[in-house]
Amino acid sequence: MVYHILGHYVPQLSELIYDNNRDPSKEDYIKFKGFMIGNALLDDETDQKGMVDYAWDHAVISDGVYHNITSNCDFKFANLTDEGLSEECNDALKKYFDVYKIIDMYSLYTPACFTNTNSTNTRRDTPKVVKGVAPHTFSKFNMWHQIPASGYDPCASDYTAAYLNRPEVQKALHANVTKISYRWTHCSDQINIWHGSPQSMLPILKKLIAGGIRIWVFSGDTDGRIPVTSTRLTLRKLGLNIVQDWTPWYTSRQVGGWTIEFDGLTFVTVRGAGHQVPTFRPKQALQLIKHFLINKKLPEQPIKQGPF
Repeated sequence: MVYHILGHYVPQLSELIYDNNRDPSKEDYIKFKGFMIGNALLDDETDQKGMVDYAWDHAVISDGVYHNITSNCDFKFANLTDEGLSEECNDALKKYFDVYKIIDMYSLYTPACFTNTNSTNTRRDTPKVVKGVAPHTFSKFNMWHQIPASGYDPCASDYTAAYLNRPEVQKALHANVTKISYRWTHCSDQINIWHGSPQSMLPILKKLIAGGIRIWVFSGDTDGRIPVTSTRLTLRKLGLNIVQDWTPWYTSRQVGGWTIEFDGLTFVTVRGAGHQVPTFRPKQALQLIKHFLINKKLPEQPIKQGPF
């Protein structure tokens, strides 16, 4: 599963549990108090705008590409037709995605994989239009569907793909019993049309916040796919009051990131982490999860002793 889609799956599943819990006499009542989501796809407009802002701010794209995108692409979809993007927007976005053919969108500062010329992490496809997958603008480009490099070994996805395509492995897993003609991949092009994806999760988040569900959103700050910029723009749309503004939190004596506490939601950044935070910063990720589970704020001062 690509990590960012948890921004849809987790809130939608949480809403289902919340709605079914309204009858406490049900045998299937679930003691549901909260959830966490990280680098999560939450709102098409701000997710896409934030990606472009992040790329420009992190010296990934030129001033000219940034200007052309912001001038010609309406992320509220006003300039989209049945044929797709406007020509000007399409050309500008091609130049934007071209950059992520040579660096890792999911972790800007980790090396690329060069051990396998057929690597899905280093493929050089020319972007083409595919219809119907959310978010509705960026999903039209192949690079949007590219899988992330995993951890400090950017070739890890190659290893797992090779392993899971071995006949003896598939037999042990009772997989591919129908003998499909194509190889298993992390991100398949066999299904590229999906019309059932909401453009925004914000109505669900508002509903769950009003219902008292505890929500933490976290973001690795070197991810260019659903960057911290996108999430901050998205959360601003909720219009929540700030309880405690931008505050550093610590892992031992090092700054682990920053946090802002809203009325009903907490947002945490993880410094130096890519798209899949536990892969890049496992110690900080464990600290984050432990504090969420006990409903305790992350430490706001350096800690001289202890595991965190």
